[in-house]
Amino acid sequence: MEYLILISSIGLGAVTVFGLRLNDPRHVKVLNAFTGAYLLALVMLHLLPDLYEPETGLVLKPLVIGGFILFGFFLQIAMDSISMGIEHGHAHEIRGRMAVGILAGLCIHAFVEAMALGQSPEHQTAHDQAAHHFLLVSVVVHNYPISIALLGMLLQSGMRKSSALACLGLFAVMAPIGMFFSTHTGLAVYSRYLMAVVIGIFMHISTMILFESEDHHRISPTKMFAVIAGLALGIISVIFEA
Repeated sequence: MEYLILISSIGLGAVTVFGLRLNDPRHVKVLNAFTGAYLLALVMLHLLPDLYEPETGLVLKPLVIGGFILFGFFLQIAMDSISMGIEHGHAHEIRGRMAVGILAGLCIHAFVEAMALGQSPEHQTAHDQAAHHFLLVSVVVHNYPISIALLGMLLQSGMRKSSALACLGLFAVMAPIGMFFSTHTGLAVYSRYLMAVVIGIFMHISTMILFESEDHHRISPTKMFAVIAGLALGIISVIFEA
């Protein structure tokens, strides 16, 4: 079921582009502002504190946690150089090899994120299950605007609809593959280390989205409303889950 949930957000992105015609960069920026604030709320209120929770079975030293978070943060900076920052709403005119590079960067990004979703039942506690739930939601919400931006950019580059959908399909399966790989290779035992890496990735993406201002260094009222709505939904999600 979780594999289908991961794919569903990408499918919803295709519906948004073809059905609702909401792939305009202005709409994508607002949606990214909402998801960026939502991700940051989940990270700060649940995912990050959970790593320091001593009742989770595997207790990580603060220095180790911080090291993996920093690694994830700078790993995302490296991946941005390949994907050209589409993870946080940067739309570009693309053509030829550039499209291949962007798709490759996004596929690596989706694969790495989903590795933290791998499950090892014998090493999982109630705390880990709650963190797993929030991480799954975070990945799904995060990938939705990415799929819209990616598909819109591919279509605007002149790529045929069938080819653009094939590229989107490749991106869609990378998260399930990452989760499957982690679960069935034993890496899921280290899911909390992988979680720290993903938290670093999310922190980079969400802060990039939120701190990118419009002209004259001011945030538009629409973007501010999206940020407030994302924060509110994130806070409510954590409160009711608790």
